[in-house]
Amino acid sequence: MNDATAAPPAAPADRIPAKAWAILVLLSLESIIAIIDRQNISALKTTLKSVFSMTDTDYSYVVNAFLIPYAIFYLICGHLVDKYGSRRTLSVFVIIWSSATIACGFAKSLPELIAYRAIIGAAEAGLLPASLFALVRWFPKAKMGTVGSLRSALQSVGPIVCMPVVVYITLTYSWHYAFLVPGVIGLAFGVIWFLADTNPPTYRDAQAVPETKPKLTAIFRNKMLWGILLARLISDPLWFFISYWQAGYLQEELGLSLADLGRLLWIPPLVASLAMIVVGLFSDRLVARAGLSGAASRIRIMQGAALLAPLVVVIPFVRDLTTVMVLLTTAYFMSYLWLVLANILVTDMFRGQGMGAAVGVVNMCGTVGASIFTNYVGGALDTVGYVPVFIVLACLHPIAAVILQIAYRRTHLAGRGADLSLAAAPLAR
Repeated sequence: MNDATAAPPAAPADRIPAKAWAILVLLSLESIIAIIDRQNISALKTTLKSVFSMTDTDYSYVVNAFLIPYAIFYLICGHLVDKYGSRRTLSVFVIIWSSATIACGFAKSLPELIAYRAIIGAAEAGLLPASLFALVRWFPKAKMGTVGSLRSALQSVGPIVCMPVVVYITLTYSWHYAFLVPGVIGLAFGVIWFLADTNPPTYRDAQAVPETKPKLTAIFRNKMLWGILLARLISDPLWFFISYWQAGYLQEELGLSLADLGRLLWIPPLVASLAMIVVGLFSDRLVARAGLSGAASRIRIMQGAALLAPLVVVIPFVRDLTTVMVLLTTAYFMSYLWLVLANILVTDMFRGQGMGAAVGVVNMCGTVGASIFTNYVGGALDTVGYVPVFIVLACLHPIAAVILQIAYRRTHLAGRGADLSLAAAPLAR
């Protein structure tokens, strides 16, 4: 039996208890810690290149040291979450990656840094499936669009504060403390989560969890899932490029200092977090008033957002900082929206039935795509520069949007799938 489902109290008329909102806040805080532990390497790219005598190719190894275990362990952690629930698994995940983050602060060589980053990647792979598992238990299905967007907005505090905080700590003390401080805080949150995630409510729209968990072969028979897998494989490289290479681009190509990054790079995540609140409300409105299924509303919004992707190709040809920041903010919002709604789409399809494994598989594929792309980015930057990289990035989401449309149509024509509501309302041509 999952530890998160023991002795649940009834929630009359689907009233959401106050503790559910506290769980949402706690999950968001844990995500903020994870984001800082993950992205402080981006803020410190130029600093660490100097400390460890790294090239861009070497830096791509550091990035992939996180991404490869992150991809592999998505599937493993998803299975663990399905088997043991979110309470024990998430506590262990947080404690492991926080300990490895602390170790990064003591790294004395590039191989050491790479090894610790690999441990962080393996443990952080469990955050998303465990968080979604907890949200599904604590909130009714009808509110998942709003809840998911609120969580994404709250956890966007991580990227908002990451750059200013890391820059301040580094300039005031040293780069070592930029790893030590968030690592220690993370250890405390691992304990707090274990104490908090107990006795979620029961809602009228809750689906019974089968005693026998579906096998991976059953999950992979879902045709719509294959569309999401391929779409994420193709589109995720843009998100990870922004996360790990944006700061370096601004320093190396536009001449910004570390202090300048601290003053500017909180803007894209702030804009994206505010916009995602509106997107979540709009998604739920499509469900309530436009007659679309939850899955269809997510797909429609994702396809519309993909129209913004070609703007990315303009970035390397512009030298005006304000224009570049507007373009990077647009790219950040668009790629972030895809991550959030794709994961909510999976919960629509597998709610309570192998959801952890399904989320793990989807995000594993996205991270594999990002890792493959990253493997070539370092060498490309050392030889031909940023222009070819941005041209490729501009094409990814439109291609992924077409793939989602094809997968949706095939699922609609088949008339079956893990979520039959996928066929309830066709997307607009």
